[in-house]
Amino acid sequence: MDSGAPAWVGSVFLFIRSDETNLSTLYQEPQIRLRIYKALKLTLADATGSAGGYEILKIYGSVFGLQLKFTEEVKCRKFLHSYKNDKLKQALEYHFQNQSIPNTAFTTELKAGTVTLDDILDNPDSCLRHIKENEPNHLRDDEVSRLEEDIRQLVLEYNSNCQNSGTLCSTNSEISPAASTLSPSSPALPSLSPSSIQANGSPLRSTDRFEFQGAFFDDRVLSAQNHYTFAKTVGRHWKQVGRVLQKTCRGLQDPAIDNIAFEYEREGLYEQAYQMLLKFIQCEGKKATMSRLIRALEENALVGVVEQLLNTSNN
Repeated sequence: MDSGAPAWVGSVFLFIRSDETNLSTLYQEPQIRLRIYKALKLTLADATGSAGGYEILKIYGSVFGLQLKFTEEVKCRKFLHSYKNDKLKQALEYHFQNQSIPNTAFTTELKAGTVTLDDILDNPDSCLRHIKENEPNHLRDDEVSRLEEDIRQLVLEYNSNCQNSGTLCSTNSEISPAASTLSPSSPALPSLSPSSIQANGSPLRSTDRFEFQGAFFDDRVLSAQNHYTFAKTVGRHWKQVGRVLQKTCRGLQDPAIDNIAFEYEREGLYEQAYQMLLKFIQCEGKKATMSRLIRALEENALVGVVEQLLNTSNN
């Protein structure tokens, strides 16, 4: 590819409605506004598989929705695929509930200019063409920039409190529900609920911590609670996670994964996922760490599962 070729840039409008909750009214409340913003960013991370390649330009409060700018075609294509298959809608409902926003069922509409993309989702190339034709002609809205800065400041304050206290920072901290773990050097990164970010007065060795999307977490052997949370939340994706883990775990080669799928088929996805991770823990012992599981989930773009694990990793 010619390095001088113009970048792929496009814009899309995502409108979100609910028959049960007035999102526009909720968004006017400053504290809830930040939680809504966080839920939206986590949803986008789930839908696109990572942090880069897009940004929120503006959030509309009257007819609730947001304008997205895409700078990578592959991320836009993943977004469209998630939207078409209702994965984006499921992620919205999941993350809104996790942010203690009234649980609700959403209906969505996707537009590029005057074109309603919902009508042509079976033709992703046509959708991409319309999105690219609607290249945005403005920068990020000031309100969105302020939300990004608010989240950044919360994270800096939270991390500072952890380092100064010399104690384990709990997810029940007053700051944690509103904060995300955006990297101070990369404010466009999506958020995660802060979990076991820890300091003991002296810097932890790099081998004792792992980084995920701008935040540092204590590494540790997987606990029983982590095991349960993974099995409960990973669903049908357990095989993909197992195949990433098998790269460094001989006990999880394809025959072992296939045997688990066959032997526990009647018990369902929870038991299959539970047995896969049990095999990993039994084979790896003290090397069956949180960081290895997080990396496997990250490779499969399972951001929601990661958040659940990090919220229970202080057991």
